Amino acid sequence: MTNPKIKNPTPFSIFGLNGCTELLQSSRFKIHRIYIQEGSQADRNRHSFDPKKQFKEQIDLLSKHQFKNKFNKGRTQGIVVEFFGNVVEQEIPNYLTKETACLLVLDQIEDPQNFGQIIRTAECAGVDGIIFPKHHSASISNAVLQISQGAFVHTPLYEVTNLKHEFYRLKDEGFWIVGLENSIDAKQWHSLDYKGKIILVVGSEGKGIREKVLDSCDFKATIPMQGKTNSLNVSAAVSAILFERLRQVSL
Repeated sequence: MTNPKIKNPTPFSIFGLNGCTELLQSSRFKIHRIYIQEGSQADRNRHSFDPKKQFKEQIDLLSKHQFKNKFNKGRTQGIVVEFFGNVVEQEIPNYLTKETACLLVLDQIEDPQNFGQIIRTAECAGVDGIIFPKHHSASISNAVLQISQGAFVHTPLYEVTNLKHEFYRLKDEGFWIVGLENSIDAKQWHSLDYKGKIILVVGSEGKGIREKVLDSCDFKATIPMQGKTNSLNVSAAVSAILFERLRQVSL
């Protein structure tokens, strides 16, 4: 197992079989402690991955009473894992030699629930990485990682100080940038060509994409509403456009 340089003074933690299994099967992070409730679903589960075989020294097997006293929130399924590691990368890789790639940019996504759901959707849709600004964004927290259901293990997350600066570099590497925004000059979301190298930019439901970020976009896409509600939840909008992109590249 690799031993990444630890920057966090306290470990991250997630719970539940799905997320914990993804984490424990990865070599990206240093496992600190694994708490398992005796007789729980996690204690009985041996089908996909048994942490007892690989992480004997890190396991604390607790009685039901001890476990409930220590972890009294959330549907844990009897397992909580604490870990260290660099969940967020600071440098976006070079894509110059790549023929196809998809990066997702989150601008002003400040709700941890939406952030976590978007990470999960992006991983399912085969996105190469998620970029978000250091400011105007939710921070990476236990809540965000938990909601992603282990998808953060497989999805590179890049925190940057200046989105426009990164856009300039990525455009030089052959990327086109599409902003998802309801505006007069926006094209129907399904009519754009998402093949090749593409960057998709989304903003929050309330604030949208910042104007200076939107100005860097080559195209704007919109998802028109047919009902009385005037907008989709941002995670739902991300799902629609990412899977349209996946459909196009799979043809």
